[in-house]
Amino acid sequence: MNPRVRRVLAIVTAGAVSSRLYVLGEERGFALVGRATVEITLVSLAAWLMHLTLHELAHWAAAVTQGFEVRAVRLGPLVLDFTGPRPRVHLTPSLGGSVNSLPRGVARLGPRLRVVALAGPLMTAALTLGGALAWRSSGAPSLATPLGIFVVMGGLTLVTALLPGALLPQRPDSGTDLEQLLQPRAVLAHWTNAAALQGLSKGQRVATVLDWRATQHLLPAPEGEVEVFELGWCLACLDAGRPELARPRLRSMVERFDDDAPQWLRTDTFNQLGCLSALDGDGVHAQACLAEVKLTQALDWYCGLLEACIAKARGEDWRPLLLRWRAAAEAHPGRVFAIGGNEWVLAALERA
Repeated sequence: MNPRVRRVLAIVTAGAVSSRLYVLGEERGFALVGRATVEITLVSLAAWLMHLTLHELAHWAAAVTQGFEVRAVRLGPLVLDFTGPRPRVHLTPSLGGSVNSLPRGVARLGPRLRVVALAGPLMTAALTLGGALAWRSSGAPSLATPLGIFVVMGGLTLVTALLPGALLPQRPDSGTDLEQLLQPRAVLAHWTNAAALQGLSKGQRVATVLDWRATQHLLPAPEGEVEVFELGWCLACLDAGRPELARPRLRSMVERFDDDAPQWLRTDTFNQLGCLSALDGDGVHAQACLAEVKLTQALDWYCGLLEACIAKARGEDWRPLLLRWRAAAEAHPGRVFAIGGNEWVLAALERA
């Protein structure tokens, strides 16, 4: 949804609600209407957070049973972070929820993802149905009761979870619950790439965690928007000794980048294409890629590997540059990705 449309919609909605509350205030007294509004708002917020928490807990439990590595869980303002040596808890101003996880391996990834995606809506649907039956048996004349509000907020939570991403204020790359159930190409590509990242984080090689043959159908159209999965697929091809497959895709990516592309993706893509060009003997194109990398990369050691490849293409002594890059990469907190994503470059240089 366009940000400007969202703002206009929010203003119109707030104006309509405020206008209606003002009319009710004139008819029944502003003190009564104000008190009722505050009470209903607080009960609605509590019901929303209850549904949200149980919804995300269901996703969490399913993710654990399906072999996903859970890295963080957000339950409204409460965030549980499991990425460090011990769990951490901190607060945010958000009222949303999510489970940040990485699948272990790509085996049966589609069915496993569907189980995780379905767990949340099933929990919400069960709670909402149970609340609706209890509300009906209570004989309450309207939904303006705590139990009735619980039912309404459950329905809202369920509808939100099952909306297409295009209708949300910000479309998640991982897909909504509905999209994870239906698994369009882009969503499955995102989760396949996430599985590869999980393997890399454990020290595995790209070629062993991402099979380029089995995942080639997940690539976007060559004229479409650049996706993160493309870079992972290219790395898998390079690590498997198939540079002729990676080369055209990397060149296509750099031609399709626009201002909205993630900076890190642009940087890494130019770096990989530069190394490949240099190892092919095209030092001029590699130097142009290096210039692009330097525009966005703040780490002083990051370009060292590409510079070593360029030095090799020029017939210069590249080994000191490689040694400095490896020492800095080994000392960096993200060493598993720095080394793992460049195993094919290191292997090519070692063969020289």
